[in-house]
Amino acid sequence: MPIYKIADIISDIRPKFPTFEKKAKNYEYSGNEPAQIKLAVKEDFLREKYNEHMLFSIGEMECIFMADVFNKKILKYNAIFLHSSAILYKGKAYLFSADSGVGKSTHTKLWIKKFGAENVQIINDDKPIIRFIDNDWYVYGSPFDGGSGVNTNTRAMLGGIVFLERTQTNSIVKLNKKDVFPMLYKNTIKLSLDDEYADYMLTTADKLISENNFYLLKCNTDIESAEICEKFLTDGR
Repeated sequence: MPIYKIADIISDIRPKFPTFEKKAKNYEYSGNEPAQIKLAVKEDFLREKYNEHMLFSIGEMECIFMADVFNKKILKYNAIFLHSSAILYKGKAYLFSADSGVGKSTHTKLWIKKFGAENVQIINDDKPIIRFIDNDWYVYGSPFDGGSGVNTNTRAMLGGIVFLERTQTNSIVKLNKKDVFPMLYKNTIKLSLDDEYADYMLTTADKLISENNFYLLKCNTDIESAEICEKFLTDGR
């Protein structure tokens, strides 16, 4: 059974179905360091949930629940998932977060269309990991991609986090720190958090907010939205 290195965390993950192993091939670890995280989801539980819903394959459902458990465990390592589409652009990672259906993936595709696939790389299209490590904030790809299949085993310094709101016209503003937490909290994974891990999450979220820039992009699906956003983010505001 492979051992994985995800967000620089050695992880012993034991899937019951092959879906995760296929997604996580590029995260396999061949070193000698012991696992920092161990997790598995009981097969009886998965089959019960699958029989209740059957919206996904049972392998995809396993990935969903493993993502929840993994997110909980990495909170102890100053790391957190954010439901978002993350890109690598000019050496920095930018995350675009919003409710499902607003168009995170649509917006990042506009960046690729405007600035070129050679300049814009998708790190993860659903669940990138943000981690404070080596005295700075980094964004990592993860094999948990919401079923999109779009993820890379990449680490890049965090450049900024953008929340999207669908409107007819395009505009972007830097958010006041006090307005960020509800938007951030809404888009984290928190299905199985207990009090202990909720404290870890709140501590990490508070540090993340205090040390980084957050933006609100009101946008439509025109390529202009990517142009306006890129200019604002890279002008050093």
